[in-house]
Amino acid sequence: MVHTLNPRKQTCGFTGFALKRIAVCSMVIDHIGSIVMDGVIAPYRVNDTIILTADMPFFVRNAFLIKTICAALGSAAFPLFCFLVAEGFIHTRNRLRYAGLLALFALLSEVPYDVAHYQTVLDFSLQNVLFTLCVGVFTLYGISRAEQKSPAIRFWLTALCIAAGGCVSYLLRSEYVFLGIAAISLFYLLRGSRWKIAGIAPLLVASPWVLLAVPALLLYNGARGRGSKYFFYIFYPAHFLLLAGWAYLLANR
Repeated sequence: MVHTLNPRKQTCGFTGFALKRIAVCSMVIDHIGSIVMDGVIAPYRVNDTIILTADMPFFVRNAFLIKTICAALGSAAFPLFCFLVAEGFIHTRNRLRYAGLLALFALLSEVPYDVAHYQTVLDFSLQNVLFTLCVGVFTLYGISRAEQKSPAIRFWLTALCIAAGGCVSYLLRSEYVFLGIAAISLFYLLRGSRWKIAGIAPLLVASPWVLLAVPALLLYNGARGRGSKYFFYIFYPAHFLLLAGWAYLLANR
């Protein structure tokens, strides 16, 4: 499916690649808070208790505040990724290949993700967000097949696909679990509607700060834009390793 827009419309608002860049920046800010700030705090942690002293550096004493700010600013990332996955599914020529690419890089990213978050090579407490996005694409594939049925059957098959996707995400223990699947599904189901922004609603359960993504979504102009489609796939695992290294240096300074 070829996605075309008139030239004038393409000059206004954000393209898909622009949204992806915003999402990546937001994600990095979030992970600086959750990974690097933990490295800052680590030397002062004793049996899960933080020992605060008057001679601590300013950024150490305020590490929790920095973490909170980073978490808020980073909350815009996942809604944007959910929206972009739904858009990618709509416009890709090969939907199963799209899902397969996400699955491949979800697996490749798991070790860097665990090293950064749990300081171990493999930890099954929580899996990286690409697993959620991948399950979301398979869910949309099921929904797209259900849309070929009669209205009554379509409704129940769609609900079944979303429930199944949520269950798979829960069993995988991937980030945002069923909330991510619900958001991706809503963004897809509301495509072409003036209310498509409502796809963000399930994520409000996780954090009200996801609303920071709304202005960018409202300014989306529907154009793909220019950029490498493989950049994020490579950057995602790489940035975990870089942040893990940064956190390690701070913890062992």
